[in-house]
Amino acid sequence: MKKLLVIDNLAQLKSVSDPFRIQLMTMLAEKPKTGQMLADELDIPRAKIHYHLNELLKNGIIHVVKTEEKNSIIQKFYEPVAKKVVPNIDLLKYSADEKKKDSMSYNLRMKEDDLKQFKKELKNFVKDNSEKKGSKNTKDYKVQILPIGED
Repeated sequence: MKKLLVIDNLAQLKSVSDPFRIQLMTMLAEKPKTGQMLADELDIPRAKIHYHLNELLKNGIIHVVKTEEKNSIIQKFYEPVAKKVVPNIDLLKYSADEKKKDSMSYNLRMKEDDLKQFKKELKNFVKDNSEKKGSKNTKDYKVQILPIGED
């Protein structure tokens, strides 16, 4: 188990914002348990437990640490991925509208050589403008170049 998980998206934040899920995570941190074990301890229907476990699992908050077969049924034992969970400070900086206002996204199609030149020019642009960081009326931005698929 890691010491710290930094939540970096709103889906993860939403998944750990539920008091019942926090209770489940606390119980799982003591010792890995199955959904059935949790249901028995809390005297709650197993379906409710599994719904919440699946939400935590889907968002990378918990993981399966081992499986056992019991009476032809595969039991999954869960535990949190980290001892502590904290939100990324950048996640809480702006409202969604503020982020949308400052966000842009473009899809480009270019040859490999042109991409190399584009990256070089972008790197120089970033370097030149990063030196002006102390100037008034400046904001920090993140620029990414991501491949979006192969043809």
